[in-house]
Amino acid sequence: MNGTGYLERILSSRDARDKRLKDNPQSWLALIGLFHLQEGDNAFGADDSNKIIMARCRQACCGSFHLENGKVSLIPFANSYITINNLPPDSRYLHTDHDEETDMIQVGTLTMMILLRGQDFYLRVWDAESPEVKNFSGLKYFPIKPEYQIAAKFITYEPPKVIKIQDVIGSEYDGHLLGEAQFTLNGIACVLVAEEDEDELLFSFNDKTREDLTYPGGRFLTAKKPESDQVILDFNLALNWPCAYTVFATCPLPPAENRLPVRIEAGEMRYKEH
Repeated sequence: MNGTGYLERILSSRDARDKRLKDNPQSWLALIGLFHLQEGDNAFGADDSNKIIMARCRQACCGSFHLENGKVSLIPFANSYITINNLPPDSRYLHTDHDEETDMIQVGTLTMMILLRGQDFYLRVWDAESPEVKNFSGLKYFPIKPEYQIAAKFITYEPPKVIKIQDVIGSEYDGHLLGEAQFTLNGIACVLVAEEDEDELLFSFNDKTREDLTYPGGRFLTAKKPESDQVILDFNLALNWPCAYTVFATCPLPPAENRLPVRIEAGEMRYKEH
């Protein structure tokens, strides 16, 4: 199951992940704000009098996001140099992250978009010149350990189960569980329920290392949908949810079923305390 090629692939994927975080102006490290939009006008700019305060805006007040009847529009102020998708703003409702194409609003070094979480709207803001990006020196991982690549028994749910998945800001969404993986680790029987994630299975989990070495909010790994009653769980590929890097993300919390009673010293480690 393992070999030199296996180790090289994992190390290469880790290097590529570091590069994406460093080079992408809309990476998780570049986030500088998450603002809950209120009904009516939500003025934004550098001045403290705004509902949404952005110190790096070009002027005291750049404009306002207007929320009414479940729709958000942008009211730019004169000489604010705001664009939407690199074009001058037009008079229409903004497309959220739940629409087919999300509108990206730019002003100076800032990029913004509207998020919909449950019935609430949020403004997400990135800064292309974020100090977090400039000071980034790489993510941290456990050494690659072959014993953490596990062939687990997979029990398919017929029909799939639907559970409520909660995120870190208190919103919920329906998670569709396709089955569960059963395995033994360090002599302890373990079970992980699998969410549907397009063509893959998603395992969002916590383990005992959350107490000292990994992100307390949980990690995740994906696996190919099995064609038989066996699924490969590779904990060397376990990654942090984005909330490990920023308080401005809206990550899901692992379901209660996926709180493992063992230490899994494999995959990504805690990024930092925040």
